Amino acid sequence: MKICSIMFTVGWAAALAFGWMALAAPQAEPQALLVLHMALSALGAGLGLWAWVRIRRGC
Repeated sequence: MKICSIMFTVGWAAALAFGWMALAAPQAEPQALLVLHMALSALGAGLGLWAWVRIRRGC
């Protein structure tokens, strides 16, 4: 249960951090970096959601 809780926290923290970096990026930032931030944000959200489902089921 502790591992799932850590994965939940890290996943959503990554989603928020990289999502913010993607949204607040200046116009001059390379497009590839924006795509990377969006992909890492989606990966973090997926990890957080997966960990939440595991916690709900009792891990």
